[in-house]
Amino acid sequence: MLENQRILVTGATGQVARPIAQQLNANNEVWAAARFSDPKAKEELEAQGINTVYFSMGESDLSALPDVDYVIHCGCNTDPKTPEDGMAQNAEGTGFLMQRYRDAKAFFHMSSSSIYAIKDDPCEAVVEDDQLGGFAVYSPHYAMSKQSTEAVVRFMARLLELPTVIARLDVAYGKCGHGGAPLALIEFMKHGIPYHRSEKGDSFCSPIYEDDIVQQVQGLLACAAVPAPIVNLGGDEVVSMEEMLAYLQELTGMEAKVETRELATWGMTVLDNTRRKAMAGPCMVSWKDGIRMALESRNPELLARA
Repeated sequence: MLENQRILVTGATGQVARPIAQQLNANNEVWAAARFSDPKAKEELEAQGINTVYFSMGESDLSALPDVDYVIHCGCNTDPKTPEDGMAQNAEGTGFLMQRYRDAKAFFHMSSSSIYAIKDDPCEAVVEDDQLGGFAVYSPHYAMSKQSTEAVVRFMARLLELPTVIARLDVAYGKCGHGGAPLALIEFMKHGIPYHRSEKGDSFCSPIYEDDIVQQVQGLLACAAVPAPIVNLGGDEVVSMEEMLAYLQELTGMEAKVETRELATWGMTVLDNTRRKAMAGPCMVSWKDGIRMALESRNPELLARA
């Protein structure tokens, strides 16, 4: 685990990166890098003793960023409106960031499981060398931009001789930000928004709780190398969104609207985590425990209703 290090965490106001910044700050000097369009988020991080610094994806002059030992790069545009936006901000922007930190001990890049091509069998786990070419229903240009970014990261790691690791994150959830897809289902139920189940069946995934992400990131950083290894980053359990929806109904007593459509609300992927376990060990939080902990933090009043 990282101790007494200077660490830059990009996208630090977001759902994935914020718990990384908060938990690592206990034993390290953490710099939270973001645009801070929400001043409250900046104030909250600083109140916890976390340093903050402005960072916008795609900018080439990053001289104002502090010198650090490690970079954990989670920042990205999750909904680029055009292919140009996706490549300029996510791909080229990451290249400029790696150039700025060419002398760091290691660089962690958070990619996405959405870049995998969809398999015919929704329960079949994808391994790191499976076919790419995925598509995110909620953001048409996102998966393309993340795949492009991986190419840039691989090249820059070799060019700069910068130890790097690329992690393809699956369904992340927890207390921070919007809570992730499982917690978004709560908002669906509160506002009567229907969840769309695919006509092909349930949507399976490998959900991973925020505490496990923090631990796994540190373990994977220790495996950073040149060329950059690529590893799946998901939880150790396979579960469907429909199972999670049923569990949320059980916990809260709320009812969900479910409609069958050609495409599910979220396209999901099951990850083979063999490589990740060998590099960083198993996850510790089960999906049911994680959802309950997130609800206890975010919506305790809903648990009291059940």
